[in-house]
Amino acid sequence: MKFRGRLLAGAWTALMMCAACGGDGGVERGQPVMTVTESGTSTAPPAREVEARGNALVRFVHAAPGVAATDVFAQDTKLFTNIAYKSVTPYHEVAGSKIPFRLRLAGQDSAQPVAEDSESLTDGAHYTLIVVPTGATAIFSQDGGQNAEFRFVNDELAAPTAGKAKLRVINTSPDLSAVDVYAAGRADALLKDVQSVGKTTYAEMEPLQGALEVRRAGENINTLNLPDVRIEAGKIYTVIVAGRVKGTSKLESILIEDRIGSAAATGTASPSVSP
Repeated sequence: MKFRGRLLAGAWTALMMCAACGGDGGVERGQPVMTVTESGTSTAPPAREVEARGNALVRFVHAAPGVAATDVFAQDTKLFTNIAYKSVTPYHEVAGSKIPFRLRLAGQDSAQPVAEDSESLTDGAHYTLIVVPTGATAIFSQDGGQNAEFRFVNDELAAPTAGKAKLRVINTSPDLSAVDVYAAGRADALLKDVQSVGKTTYAEMEPLQGALEVRRAGENINTLNLPDVRIEAGKIYTVIVAGRVKGTSKLESILIEDRIGSAAATGTASPSVSP
């Protein structure tokens, strides 16, 4: 009987732990998500609250070099305003259904969209919406040409194993092809064969402070260096490779740091910012 009681207690504990997890690959759905980028620091509400409102969370990254500052619309509602190249917005609540997203030059609310796509969003889930170049041809300018497109990425914000961090790389360069990612001075790749299209995955890694090196898959020559990157335990990192190998733009990186939990839990200030 004692054994059975322990078994039932263990099952109940496991059930409660599972209930605290959910859609985003195990994200602690009752906790907010803090994000730090060069654009600022923001805090997204807990996934459980967002799901209860029938919404998803979407942020926007401008990763199309040469493209002027843009506005992003969900159907006819403006979500993000005057977003420049390499900028990252905070998460914004959007109805969790299949809706069209439209990209226009900043201030041109009635103009023909320069990019448009629809995506089915899951209630309570996190997404990154990225505008990228469509190819290695001329870059979009004020003439309204269609040389930019949306890419939707599912942010599976599951906390890393204790003492570890998580890293993913999103390759948006239209002429770079697949890449491998290394920590400087280490022989083994952190991530291998990251394609310019396709699903992104996170890799768990030890914390580090130093350079990250992006190389063409299978090669030993660095294509892009991130010279001073601090990867801390308990956090989730996204590196977006933007720009082009050829042409007037250059390869650059956009770094996003996410962590699950409030600022009070970490002792770090977290002022919310608006798009």
